[in-house]
Amino acid sequence: MPNNYEQYLTTSEFAKFCGVTKFTLFHYDEIGILKPEIVDDKGYRFYSIQQLSTYDIITVLKQVGTPLKEIKGYLENPDTASFMEILAQKKIQLDDELKKIKRMQQLLQSAIDVTNYAIQAPVALPRVAICEEVYLIVANISQENSNRERIQKIYEQYHFCEEHNIFIALAVGFIVNKKHIEDGQYHHPEYFFCITDRMYDCTFLRIKPAGKYAIIDHKGPRELISDSYEKLKAYIAQNHLEIAGDAYEYEIFNSLAGGNPENYITEIAVAVE
Repeated sequence: MPNNYEQYLTTSEFAKFCGVTKFTLFHYDEIGILKPEIVDDKGYRFYSIQQLSTYDIITVLKQVGTPLKEIKGYLENPDTASFMEILAQKKIQLDDELKKIKRMQQLLQSAIDVTNYAIQAPVALPRVAICEEVYLIVANISQENSNRERIQKIYEQYHFCEEHNIFIALAVGFIVNKKHIEDGQYHHPEYFFCITDRMYDCTFLRIKPAGKYAIIDHKGPRELISDSYEKLKAYIAQNHLEIAGDAYEYEIFNSLAGGNPENYITEIAVAVE
């Protein structure tokens, strides 16, 4: 063992160069991932300059989420092919995480946008608007299905979107078909839907057509939505319009934003001509 340690770094010096505490190095020594090159008779640890490169490798692998146990295994049998394989695997994992983060950012922004709209919504005031095309992910909940079957279909929809990285916004709602609107059967929706960001190639996709819609914002629980439908239908008749398609109910302010159903806001949009 050499008596002159000037070409070596003390634990404090090595930790300072690496930007970590001495306790991190003590831990790495204890688990055998990075041992000091020299330990003198008094127990002082010394690291070589070359070990800075080893520490850099540990840092890179840690930053991409490699467990210390795997890092130790690589350092015991280092080779370029293994290093590249680890990095390639971690890149795939990070790409997946990035997709999840982007989806969460979209989800949060959609929640902010919908809530801001709900705060300013002209409640109970019918109006006509030209609406753009909207992409929906739907679950068929027609009356032929039991409550259990409807819930199952809704959860199948959610799981499908998660598995296929399909973005769905927090805004959800129901589709009531044209005949039910005309017959006053407002409590018999045909589809449950979530809004998505683009056209996906899947059987759950449905498109709300662009065009003219008569709209009213209903405040309160859905159980009392009939009055808003009747008010909207009266407005349609008074303005010499005709119902031309289904109704789309958007729950723009629901239990996610407030606990009192009396404050829920649902936008009803009925296609007209």
